[in-house]
Amino acid sequence: MQSFVEELALCVAANGAKGPALLWSEDPTTLPALLGLSRPARPEPGAGSSVPGGPGTEYLAAELGRRLQLRVRSSYRFLSAGSPVTEGAPRGAESTVTVLEGACRCVLSRIGEDPAPRPSHPLGMRLRSGGTLFVPRGHTYRLSEIYAPTTLLELHLECPD
Repeated sequence: MQSFVEELALCVAANGAKGPALLWSEDPTTLPALLGLSRPARPEPGAGSSVPGGPGTEYLAAELGRRLQLRVRSSYRFLSAGSPVTEGAPRGAESTVTVLEGACRCVLSRIGEDPAPRPSHPLGMRLRSGGTLFVPRGHTYRLSEIYAPTTLLELHLECPD
């Protein structure tokens, strides 16, 4: 898990002022470790799809926050197969979205631009298990094409008060 924190911190530091980035951890034990974190039960269909991270993500959030000198909040987002389009509005200065299980199409756009997915959109991609998307300040994301239950771990980076 420590190597994942280091990779995330480097990704945020290197790309924060430049734009979005996609990260695949170099450590093959990262995804199994993330899957092993305790997490809340998947909500019933129709219930809110985003829930606070909880004890399983406290270390991850605290370590990333310490390295970046930011406050980090974690949440899980649960998407059902066939879910409608889900918007990722900024909750902090920046955020990361890690796909733990499943996959979805993601289209990034600057706030205020049309995020409608088009095949030629330069910031459109398919996110799969193990991939982490860095969403910088001033951007939002849109998730679609969810064909299997998908679980995301979101880390919201906020400036300390």
